[in-house]
Amino acid sequence: MKKSSVLTICCLFFTVICLSNIVSAVSVPTGEQAPDFTLPALDGPPVSLSDYKGSIVVLIYFRPDQNRSVMALKELKIIHSKFNEKGLQFIGITAETEKRDELLTLMNEIEINFPVLLDLNRDVYGSYGIRVYPTTLIIDREGKIASAMPGHALSYKVRLDGTLQYVLGEIDEAKLKDIISPKKKERDVTALYAERKYNLALKFTEMRLFDQAIEFAKQAIEARPDIAKSHILLGYLYLDDREAEKAVTQFEKAVLIDPASNDAGTGLGAALVEVGNFDRAIEVLDKALLQNPNPQRTFYELGRAYELKGEKDNSVAMYKKSIDKIMDDHVLPSSLRQCR
Repeated sequence: MKKSSVLTICCLFFTVICLSNIVSAVSVPTGEQAPDFTLPALDGPPVSLSDYKGSIVVLIYFRPDQNRSVMALKELKIIHSKFNEKGLQFIGITAETEKRDELLTLMNEIEINFPVLLDLNRDVYGSYGIRVYPTTLIIDREGKIASAMPGHALSYKVRLDGTLQYVLGEIDEAKLKDIISPKKKERDVTALYAERKYNLALKFTEMRLFDQAIEFAKQAIEARPDIAKSHILLGYLYLDDREAEKAVTQFEKAVLIDPASNDAGTGLGAALVEVGNFDRAIEVLDKALLQNPNPQRTFYELGRAYELKGEKDNSVAMYKKSIDKIMDDHVLPSSLRQCR
């Protein structure tokens, strides 16, 4: 046989193998009943899929030592905080059980507060046809697989968010298609208008012309109420104007839009301190500290909350942390580096 023929056959064989791997990357059939399972939990009692009968379930099968899986878990945590109150249930499953302590540490670091189950014998791996890590499944109220998302694409959070809205009946199929495969559109006129009004509000805030700043922040929100930063700015302006109840409203809206925003969480905590809701303020501020690159204000507000609650030791500790962060952030003299 000629070398060229052998080479051609080898190439065809390699192509078939590659294509078969692509096809089998995710072999979970949508529209069919999700196989039931009962698995031990990493930290808690065993969990069965049937425990969540009648609920929408988001299931992620992941590897804790894989960056894509960790990134998906972090984004799933944000999705969980948004949809948890709507009755959705979340489950994590992994077959990588040898290093249980390291897995537990990772879950604590990401602050996963839904069950993580151990697929010790890879039963779920086999029955669901998992071929790609991570794989995220959405199981509807009838126990059928509504969607399967292999891997972790850049659009993972957007796609999952949109699909959950669709399964919940909040959007129709056309809207879901627009979210998953957005068409190129002309620049959003309302977004441009809102951005201009927001920038004007910032400028007037810097000039300490707060009445004008509040007015332009309101106009920005009226144009695009789905942009968190406008609510955050208006919330802080209301705080400065001693209108704490109005500030709470704006910060709560910002948190709903962007649950991971440290600025929104810190502002909400500060506003709750002003209205005297110290326990909730402490809870919100503790959450705002997570992965916050500039937690000075957050520590300060925690100090105020503890002080007004009468917990002197905790108050002093928080004030000290606030000062320490400020000093760490200003190693250079102010003549060389402008203070924030």
